[in-house]
Amino acid sequence: MIRWNGITAKLLLAFFAVLVISFASTSLFSSWFVRTELNDRNIRFEKDQLNVAAALVRSSYRESWDPGMLRSALWMATGPMNRTLFLLDGEGRRILKTGPQDSLDLSQEDLNAAMKALGEGTAYLDVPSLTSAHATLSATPINGTEDMAAKYLVIRTKVEPRPMFFFNKTFRSVMATAFVLGFVIVAFISGRLSLRIRRMSDAARRIAKGRFDIRLQSKPKDELGELAESLNHMSEELAGLDRMRREFLANVSHDLRSPLTSIGGYVEAMIDGTIPQERNGTYLGLIREQTRRMNRLVDDLLEVARMEAGQVEIHPADYNITEWVRRLLAAFDPDFTRRQLTFSLLGDQDDVWVRADPHRIDQVLSNLLLNAIQFSPNGKSVEVSIERRGDRAVIGVHDHGVGISETNLEKIWQRFYKSDKARSVHSGSGLGLSIVQHILEKHGTHASAASRLGEGSSFWFELPTVEPPSGPRSHTHR
Repeated sequence: MIRWNGITAKLLLAFFAVLVISFASTSLFSSWFVRTELNDRNIRFEKDQLNVAAALVRSSYRESWDPGMLRSALWMATGPMNRTLFLLDGEGRRILKTGPQDSLDLSQEDLNAAMKALGEGTAYLDVPSLTSAHATLSATPINGTEDMAAKYLVIRTKVEPRPMFFFNKTFRSVMATAFVLGFVIVAFISGRLSLRIRRMSDAARRIAKGRFDIRLQSKPKDELGELAESLNHMSEELAGLDRMRREFLANVSHDLRSPLTSIGGYVEAMIDGTIPQERNGTYLGLIREQTRRMNRLVDDLLEVARMEAGQVEIHPADYNITEWVRRLLAAFDPDFTRRQLTFSLLGDQDDVWVRADPHRIDQVLSNLLLNAIQFSPNGKSVEVSIERRGDRAVIGVHDHGVGISETNLEKIWQRFYKSDKARSVHSGSGLGLSIVQHILEKHGTHASAASRLGEGSSFWFELPTVEPPSGPRSHTHR
């Protein structure tokens, strides 16, 4: 069914508009061209015939032909049977007439018009008759000697309208056929296009309602096919994001419930006196550790909320990133000690200065170090490297932990994403690496990663370097 405000109706209207304009302009041009060519041809033909007839008249006077011989010669010279030739004297009186027996004489109006034009020296060729809609007149002076009675020749031609009638009829038939075929073709093509668009519209509405299993046919590979592929890709991405969101909610609920349950149990035990007084410090330390764990999770959630609201800003400054990494590693020393991990700072011996937001880069390195600690078995090592490469500083964090599979490596930057192996034995919100990438993009750079299962992972990023200040060096405090 055609919707009159739909794309099919609009395409049909556009097609008919183009078709009408094209046929109208073609018709006008063709009619003008045909009429002009026919007129030019008729004028040339009339001029040639008049010249031949005039030459015959001059020859007949010079050679003293009898009237019957002249009439026969002129009749043969006039050409088609629809033509009548009149030989006139200087006063316009008829001397001789050749042509069909039923041919009409010249009307006085046509004779006067021809004589007037010839008297003024104007060409009189293929001129429409004043008294008949289906006749034309051509006239010429004979230009003979003074003693010749014949002065003018007039040819009256009965016009046959059939050539133009046939042309117009044929043109109308072609136009009607084109309209019908065009309607069928445009209706078929636009109907197919409209059907595909309606399917995409319906799929988009179902996707908006949470039906992420919708898949559209992407063939043929035209613009609509590309749009269908985009919708399919969007549906897949939304399905993955929805799955990660559900997993994230489950993980966050578990990550919050576990420390809260532990904290509640410890507090209840301390209040009830179940825990000996001398062990209160130990349990308070456990409560503090669980509180820090919840703080990190809440901080990640707030950071993501600020990222989505576009409220994350950076304030670049020139600072010594090597010194900042030393202090950061010192701050993480208790975490390394608890997991029996060793850490080291590798790279250039000289301190490297960069231009960036020191607090945001500190946040990036903290997240990368926390990942390295979480996914490294006890007794392994973690390295932080800082290398100057031209006008760029490459900062990397390398661990020897469980590693990441190649299929999951590209997904680690997505919000809420956690690999199956990591989720099974480690806690975390799945937001840290997404925050890292967002902060680095604000700096005009990005993080890269390489990993092999069972061998560890490496993360690195680049920052622009600056020359250290020549005077006393100021420090930006963490």
